[in-house]
Amino acid sequence: MSPLSSTVGNKRMNLYLDIDGVILGTNPPTSQGVVLARHAADFLAFAVERFDCFWLSTHCKGDVQPVIEYLRPHVAEGMVPLLRHVGPTSFDVLKTEALRGDFYWIDDSPLQAELAWLATRGMLDRWICVNTRQRPEDLLSAMNVLRAALEQPTKEVKHV
Repeated sequence: MSPLSSTVGNKRMNLYLDIDGVILGTNPPTSQGVVLARHAADFLAFAVERFDCFWLSTHCKGDVQPVIEYLRPHVAEGMVPLLRHVGPTSFDVLKTEALRGDFYWIDDSPLQAELAWLATRGMLDRWICVNTRQRPEDLLSAMNVLRAALEQPTKEVKHV
């Protein structure tokens, strides 16, 4: 395990990942075409080494295979095994239904109700805004935020 691994006790911290606008973006930002976001491969390698990662997307619905098929046209074949290191989630309406344990959540546009859910629990700081459609370098910024968080003592979150 990396010296910068996210653990609380012996358990790794969860990292929830949106796909559209996070892992997939546009290049350049004014383009309509969807591409693998800049730094996505490096970000995912960083994330799976340090966190228990989960897809938090409407593309998932409890199974990673639809996510793999959705991302496959945008990634090199060698990246598919890395995608499989990210587990599935399932939710009905709000993505916050799937959040568990001590976590960070990376998303470009959570719903107001999801942000309110975080705020009422004092966890708004656990959402990291990444929008690779508008800011192609956001995954680098997210890595820096997560790296800094890993270097600080973590309080255990007991909420769900």
